[in-house]
Amino acid sequence: MRIFIGPVEIGKIGGTLASAFREKEVKVTVVRNSVTPFQAGMKYNQTIQFECLNTVRRRFMKLKFFLKNFFRHDAFIFLFGKTLLSHNLDLPLYRLFHKKTLMWFLGSDIISYEAVERAKRNEGLKDHHREPKKDNPQELLQKMNMIRKTEKYVDYIIADPTIAHLLTKNYIGIDHPSGIHMPIDIVNIRFNNETKPIPIIIHAPTDDEKKGTAFIVEALSKLEKEGYKFDFRLCKNMSNLQVREILSEGDIAVDQLFSVAGGTFAVEAMAAGCVVLGGNIPRISGIYDLPILHTDSANVYDNLKQVLEKPEMRKDLGAKGRIYAEKYHNHKKVAEDILNLFSQAKEKKSN
Repeated sequence: MRIFIGPVEIGKIGGTLASAFREKEVKVTVVRNSVTPFQAGMKYNQTIQFECLNTVRRRFMKLKFFLKNFFRHDAFIFLFGKTLLSHNLDLPLYRLFHKKTLMWFLGSDIISYEAVERAKRNEGLKDHHREPKKDNPQELLQKMNMIRKTEKYVDYIIADPTIAHLLTKNYIGIDHPSGIHMPIDIVNIRFNNETKPIPIIIHAPTDDEKKGTAFIVEALSKLEKEGYKFDFRLCKNMSNLQVREILSEGDIAVDQLFSVAGGTFAVEAMAAGCVVLGGNIPRISGIYDLPILHTDSANVYDNLKQVLEKPEMRKDLGAKGRIYAEKYHNHKKVAEDILNLFSQAKEKKSN
């Protein structure tokens, strides 16, 4: 079996998955649509940027790209609601030619912002101080059309329940323990769970406002004035390899304050042995064993103070975090789970 992953990359999901497939000696082609520092250390077969071409040239190149990959591969892992042709016009063809398909939805590709806001309000969670984002009716209709087409033709869908309000078909992820989760190459993250007299605190925001960076800096400034000793590392404009090495030296990682569960940074921090402070609301996320100390703009000072004062708490949650990351996010396990799905899809189609 030869697997295609793409045609867009979100973070480094495609690159990490491809690495796991290669280790299993599965033939894989992984494609990205842009180059970012987050992808450092990942191996891609091709970078495609058709949007910079004129309309005629773009359509020709997309068709050529589709034909080349359609006939070379047996299984396709699509990310972020995108397939090889515009408007996902190629989806029926995969079913017609008995190709195995998986769509991995990851956020704004299927999210209903208003549904998310309602869920947060019901739990008393305040969003960041910008005006809550509302659904654009035209964009929402486009999402709905894309989702319905995907549900009709794709064998399997992976999504997070916090963004899956528009899905109607059963998807992988609604039940967290048996779900397929963000792949992380755990083996290449150095685990360090030793407590230090002067803890290292790490925050790596991609968007200061969304992550609550101002609240974190304010809380740390107050703690410093009160005499607490720590080394704060604000990681910006760094490659992912650099951030991961800092996490392996660190003790405390502060993730996003306005979320209901941890993102990639939180998982990598747990894998490195850090205690993680960030969003963790099981009633919304469906994750009841996530070892993240729930932290938002209202309690970030108290939680930072608590973990600074309790090294044994840092050590305990750091150890639990590594176990959690290995259990759910090991990229080799994720790749194996996907291969099992494709085997099931083959059996279904043969029957």
